[in-house]
Amino acid sequence: MLKIRLQGTKNDIRWFVRLLQRDKRFELNNVSTFFDNVGTDKYKRVYAEVSRKKTDSDKKSINAKQLNEQCHYVGSGMVIR
Repeated sequence: MLKIRLQGTKNDIRWFVRLLQRDKRFELNNVSTFFDNVGTDKYKRVYAEVSRKKTDSDKKSINAKQLNEQCHYVGSGMVIR
């Protein structure tokens, strides 16, 4: 899990939060309300927690040894599986 601070205009922060919500790779948790930045009214801050979603492909990951056994190198730089 990552705890991140987003800083920018309200529109830019809303755009990025929606982008994270729509991305199937991430799970967005605990998005805060807007906080004022000292010295400016234009920019705001938002805090959020982002984590990776667990997928079936995560469970089927291949380690380096298995990958080397499945592939072989051809002199032109091509790898054939």
